[in-house]
Amino acid sequence: MEAFLMSEGGLALKAAVLVAFADFATGSFAALRDGTFALDAIAAFLRKHILGRVAPLGTLLALGYFGGAESSGFFTAGAIAGLIAYAAETAASIWGNINPPSPSDAKADTPAAAVNPVPTE
Repeated sequence: MEAFLMSEGGLALKAAVLVAFADFATGSFAALRDGTFALDAIAAFLRKHILGRVAPLGTLLALGYFGGAESSGFFTAGAIAGLIAYAAETAASIWGNINPPSPSDAKADTPAAAVNPVPTE
């Protein structure tokens, strides 16, 4: 296992865990700043990022490392594609946490106002 963690696949897995933690840290900061932090966000982070994304990609990396010559390229290619997609998604999330979009001045009409206008007399 130590040899895998020191390989390129292991380093990619460590980077994915680090990026997931950075997304959690910046998301927690943004939620605390906005006053919307809830403790169940920790469980959601573990379920969504770690168990839902990083663990399956880590499994593919391990299968690519420990698999035979016939299967290692297949698993490694899948892991690389998944890691690229995960990195793009998480980088966008981190950017959104650090630099939230400014509120829009445009206000949509409510459906009730269009059907039932308020009298001005």
